[in-house]
Amino acid sequence: MKLHIINIISAFRHAANPSPQVKESGGAASFMAIIALMAMVCSCSDDLYTGQGAPDGSAGRIELSGEIDQLSITRVNDNGFCDGDVMGVYIVDYDGNTPGTLQVSGNRGDNVRHTFDEEAYKWSSAYDLYWKDKHTHIDVYGYYPFGSPESIEEYPFTVQRDQSTTTDAKGMGGYEASDFLWGKVADVAPTTNVIRLPMQHRMACARVTLVEGSGFAAGEWAQTEKTVLATNLIREATINLATGEVTPAGDVEKTATMPSRTGDEWRAIVVPQTVAAGQTLFSITIGGIPYKFTKDEAMTYVAGKMNNFSIRVDKKAETGQYALTLISESITPWENDLVSHDATAREYIVINSTAGHLKDSIIAANKDYTQLRNLKITGRINTQDFYFMRDSMDNLQSLNMKEVRVNGSFGYQPWFSGNASRDDVERDDIIPQSSFDEKKSLLRIVLPDTLKGIGERAFRNCVNLTGSIIIPEGVTRIGPSAFMWCNSLTGTLSLPSTLEYIGGGGAVDIGGAFNGCNFTCELKLPNNLKYIGHQVFLGNTGYYGNLILPENLEFVGDGAFSGCKNLTGDLKIPQEVTYISQGAFENTGLNGTLQLHDGITGILANAFANTPLKGELVLPKNLTTLGEGAFNGCDFSGELKLPKDIASIGNNAFAGNWRLMGIIEFPEGLQTIGAGAFANCRSIEGLVFPESLENIRYEATWGDNGGAFANCFGIGSIVCKGTIPANVQVGAFNGVAKDNFTLEVPESAIQQYQAAVGWSDFKRIAAHHELVCRPSVACALNTEHKQTLVVDAEGEWEVASKPDWCELSQMSGGDKTEVTLTIKEMAKGSADRTGEIVFKLKDEEYTHKCTVTQYDYEYGEDEWLTLQKATRGNNGGINIVILGDGYDGKNISDGDYLTNIKQEVEYFFGIEPYTTYRDYFNVYTAFPLSTETGVGTVNTIRYNRFNTTYTGGVGLRADYDAIFEYALNAPTVTKENLNQTLIIIVPNSTDYGGICQMWEDGSAIAFCPQSTYGYPLDSRGVIQHEAGGHGFGKLGDEYIYHNEFIDFCPCTCCGHVFEFNNAKALGWYDNLSLTGKMHEVPWSHLIFDDRYSDIVDIYEGGFMHNRGVFRSEQNSCMNNDIPYYSTISRESIVKRIKRYAGEEYSFEEFVANDKRDAGTVTRSVDVSTRLIRTYQMPPRIHKGSPLK
Repeated sequence: MKLHIINIISAFRHAANPSPQVKESGGAASFMAIIALMAMVCSCSDDLYTGQGAPDGSAGRIELSGEIDQLSITRVNDNGFCDGDVMGVYIVDYDGNTPGTLQVSGNRGDNVRHTFDEEAYKWSSAYDLYWKDKHTHIDVYGYYPFGSPESIEEYPFTVQRDQSTTTDAKGMGGYEASDFLWGKVADVAPTTNVIRLPMQHRMACARVTLVEGSGFAAGEWAQTEKTVLATNLIREATINLATGEVTPAGDVEKTATMPSRTGDEWRAIVVPQTVAAGQTLFSITIGGIPYKFTKDEAMTYVAGKMNNFSIRVDKKAETGQYALTLISESITPWENDLVSHDATAREYIVINSTAGHLKDSIIAANKDYTQLRNLKITGRINTQDFYFMRDSMDNLQSLNMKEVRVNGSFGYQPWFSGNASRDDVERDDIIPQSSFDEKKSLLRIVLPDTLKGIGERAFRNCVNLTGSIIIPEGVTRIGPSAFMWCNSLTGTLSLPSTLEYIGGGGAVDIGGAFNGCNFTCELKLPNNLKYIGHQVFLGNTGYYGNLILPENLEFVGDGAFSGCKNLTGDLKIPQEVTYISQGAFENTGLNGTLQLHDGITGILANAFANTPLKGELVLPKNLTTLGEGAFNGCDFSGELKLPKDIASIGNNAFAGNWRLMGIIEFPEGLQTIGAGAFANCRSIEGLVFPESLENIRYEATWGDNGGAFANCFGIGSIVCKGTIPANVQVGAFNGVAKDNFTLEVPESAIQQYQAAVGWSDFKRIAAHHELVCRPSVACALNTEHKQTLVVDAEGEWEVASKPDWCELSQMSGGDKTEVTLTIKEMAKGSADRTGEIVFKLKDEEYTHKCTVTQYDYEYGEDEWLTLQKATRGNNGGINIVILGDGYDGKNISDGDYLTNIKQEVEYFFGIEPYTTYRDYFNVYTAFPLSTETGVGTVNTIRYNRFNTTYTGGVGLRADYDAIFEYALNAPTVTKENLNQTLIIIVPNSTDYGGICQMWEDGSAIAFCPQSTYGYPLDSRGVIQHEAGGHGFGKLGDEYIYHNEFIDFCPCTCCGHVFEFNNAKALGWYDNLSLTGKMHEVPWSHLIFDDRYSDIVDIYEGGFMHNRGVFRSEQNSCMNNDIPYYSTISRESIVKRIKRYAGEEYSFEEFVANDKRDAGTVTRSVDVSTRLIRTYQMPPRIHKGSPLK
């Protein structure tokens, strides 16, 4: 009997089927599609091109690199390939409208290797390919397995003789190595859409299935030996890589081909060919008996098809012979192959369902849905079926919905408002809302081909969902949180050209559709996209390349692209987007230029914050809202022109854009400039403020960056048009030089600006920069006062008027001139008087005024007053000179100055041993007059007598030479005893501060402001520590700042061993030691003295360090500022008093007079020891003597 045995099903070559009970449904597709994302990137520079030279204006990459995904129907990853498979790709340019010719070399892409990464379900290219330009079409060719073709028309290929071998470390199995795939996609225009490259089997396949018939005892069939061989075949071929056509080559092999076997099924891959009629097709051996199978007509093996033969085997009881009967023959598409090399994925169980009956269909197929892992569904399913899979299929890992029709309600659609914002109607081709919400078992999905929408929270928090997501063509909307928090999605994201809406949220559990994903790909947005909701792509650092917003886009939500740090290039905002939402592009890597159209009315908070956009920033003409931090941290340059309708500029709006330059003219109508708005824009040259301006803000919690114009060091001109000074918060202009240029204000408002907080810090305030006098104020007491004025004019000037009690060294001049002002003596008891000196620019109406005031007071300027005269000692007393700075005529005449000075004296002597030894001291003060009240800071200038200024923190500095020169005029102070004279400067400031400036010869100036902080941060605690402890007592700080050994501390903020030993060498710091040995510390004599042993010991910690420095007592004025000096400190002070007074020191006398009780402590409840240590500064020791 002649059996007609041939027809092979063509399927995808490597789709594994390790589960023998699983059977693939019939009618499988005849090709495998590879998805290639080929992107056109506008304005790509020529140097990005790889391959043939790209002309100017070339387009971007053809993304065959890592972005070719396979489509098939056989594997749970919807992919017919396995890890490590390599295919070759050719790209051929068109010539105008004429297709190019595929050649071995010289194409746009020549045999480019692409290797499959099964875990990520994507292909990785050997190198990138680029479009020739924005117009030239291409053809794409692909083949597998990868080789080295030397000919396009006749690429040789051989199928294996032994196809029964399996893949091992030495190589691929014979069956798989015999397969050849080829595909082509033609006439592809430069595009960002998905391109499908169909990969078809170009060989044929013969499948023989032996079916058990009658006559066999139980179990006998399984034990019967069976083999099938394919015979009379040509195994060599040539393939035309341009057409995929296969031509047999060589002769018919004498040896048979050994098929691959699975159970009772044999498959052999064969070269497409025709076997002559009557020739043996298969040699089949049953139980050792061979049978030959032939056909009466010629048998043709067709490329890409599977010839199927089912043969029943019956056993004859009487003879034991076998009868073979052909029971079916067919030619079908290539079905799922039963062998695979190391494929990690598993085959689907295929279930055909009707809507609402998926559970029943699985049960009917004799499957346990609780154990089902890999599922492919055909037919229809609805919301009930989705929720069944979510809630009841606990082990479901892979779901293929490619061929199923779905039905469900979409849910929240934020692109609509009101009732339309919810779509809870069940509709076809919608994956329903919450369908797989928090389905942790789900690893892989393939979406339906007919899909139109993915509902709200459909796959939210599916944290194990891996690989790539391909949204099918036809999908128009994706709901909020659709893939939110799917952080294992690390492959590519492919969006269809039909997509219009991507939803976002912003609530705790409703966010952006792809918020929290980790895709690694170029983000290509389809041209039809209208809406990108809040947080849609938030925080995904894997997106790379240029971000091109679609022309039809109407809305970009809050934080939509925030944190996408690898997006780069220019950014153009589409015409339909009318405002930029808060944080929309914050912290992205966009580093090109920004193009904003004039229809944009609002740029909200942090819209582009910390994004390195550069170039000139051209703001929309119709912009009205500029939010906080809108351009904070960008890198824009050039002149900034502000639109006319802006009413306010938010905090930090332009902070950090240091390349912005020129003069910024703020539009009329602007009311507020926020804190830090232009902080660190150091290249801005000038400001013009409108009359409408009401506020210029400062935020203290931002420190040096809190001022609206903080650290704008380049500002050299400011013009204010308002007759009423805008409210300027202190610190708004920190870092702007206040005495380098003229602040121009309306002439009628000069005095208001001079008195206004924030504006008064500027030292040159005038109506016109062409004429200014500085300082613009002067004051005096009753006595005659002389002061230098600087008249700065652009041309000739003259004095238009002055009070008759004032004289000027000259009444006219030119350009910049120093003029001496003399305020004449006024009789005591006279009323205070005020007048104006008016300077005028000749031949112009420009004038400038200097206000002069004289106050009546009982003491004259610089008059010395003895507050205490020494009554003990041999040298006429130890001198203390206590002076104020920053006290103008009014402060002094009101009596505030002398009251403060006397109080400071009492504070100094209010602590032992100074209380007991007070009579050894002379105390002097005088009345140094300052032009202005207060002291300066790093951001303010005050015209005071000794130029006392806060240096930052609590430190102060002054003109030390001027102070010493002044002190030498005190009654008993001489150059010989200056180094034993304590000078105390009391700055007119209620801020806490204090420092002692010391010289190696013993001279000292203790700065002790009028602090109103609670004790010990008030002026009492400051003067006892700085003046009594450092200035006179030469004691070291016992504070602890660092938990470090002093000799190993890496800090630069304080002294260490060298500075400590330097002070010790001067005979100072008796209260501290670098050794903790009891008999070597300076207070060793006190440790074992019964009168002090209860409090004196060795305590580690001091001189700012916790280890390696030792002190004698736990607490003291030099440690935590209690009104108490330690015993060794008191003794050291007394020794110094005795030495300066010319008397001998006696320890027993010291003990007899010693009082170790602490003074009264009224500690503020909100002041802690930690705070004290934070604020204190160690003394600064200067070399030599102030007299040298």
